[in-house]
Amino acid sequence: MSRPRLAIGPANYAGQAHAWAQAVRDHLPADAWSFAPDRGGFNFAVDRRLGPLANRNPVLRSVRSNRFFRGTTHVAVDGFEVFFHLKRRGKLAGDLRQLRRAGKQVALISHGSDTRDPQAHLARVGHSYFREGDDAWRAALTASTAETRAIAEGSGLPLFYSTPDLAHDLPSGRWLPTTIDVDGWRSDQPLLERRRPRVLHVPSRRNPPIKGTQYIEPPLRELDAAGVIEYVSPEGVPHSEMRALVQSVDVVVDQILMGSYGVAAVEAMAAGRVVVGSLDDVRDLLEEAPEFVETTPSGVRDAILRIVEERDAMRESAERNLAFVRRWHDGRESAARLSGFLGLAGEES
Repeated sequence: MSRPRLAIGPANYAGQAHAWAQAVRDHLPADAWSFAPDRGGFNFAVDRRLGPLANRNPVLRSVRSNRFFRGTTHVAVDGFEVFFHLKRRGKLAGDLRQLRRAGKQVALISHGSDTRDPQAHLARVGHSYFREGDDAWRAALTASTAETRAIAEGSGLPLFYSTPDLAHDLPSGRWLPTTIDVDGWRSDQPLLERRRPRVLHVPSRRNPPIKGTQYIEPPLRELDAAGVIEYVSPEGVPHSEMRALVQSVDVVVDQILMGSYGVAAVEAMAAGRVVVGSLDDVRDLLEEAPEFVETTPSGVRDAILRIVEERDAMRESAERNLAFVRRWHDGRESAARLSGFLGLAGEES
């Protein structure tokens, strides 16, 4: 059997397409590379930038696609984004057909907001972030995610998802854990030894603020003013600087309205920091779950005070979370889950 060669893109949200490609190279007898369009200042690392290849002429589009993926045997399309057609609705199916006509094995990867059903999330999660927006916003997301799920489930293609809560929305899919450089995020800085622990929350500037920033910030500012904690609230910090920032704090307040977790929480756990969040929507889906200090919108203040008062227990929990991240998010598990798609089941190195 020839050595498979996998391309992953074009969304590359939080650099995950690139991280999964690296995991495949590191842990499987396969080649892999990532691709994504140039997004200006919001670029994450990627192996190949996708130029302005969209074209109305189907013949030229086919030529450009074949050239771009020359030598590639498998393509995992992440984020349900088009990449050779013009940026118009309904064109993803055309890109997928183009890849399959060229003889590529194709899979789909969902990142969350592309397929998460707002109405189902509202029914499951008591403090769902979908309650924070207006009816028009919910209706638009309900329609768009239903369309994407229909593409996913009707394609007959292998289907993966990056956040574990999507098991509810994509029952035929398989969890593909987010992947980070665990050793690169590891920090030797002492945890919870300051009189005033440093507590980080990166505010959500989206409208509506889906992390729950509107509930998180007021009690953190109150506790900061009272001298209990030092609240760290940066704005406009590029991802390249986030690692040092996370390593410099004791606590990371991630999100409290999702019921799941993503890359930011994984990075904080790898840095050995205490994570505040919510896992209501995924605890029963996971073989093992990370240890967050869980809270609701009304309980943020009490959650922080608990951390301040129970420092030894929190340090032990942070150590267990580091082991959790090594087990699930250092790339080995993700490579193993992609191995079947690549025809390499059982061949993880």
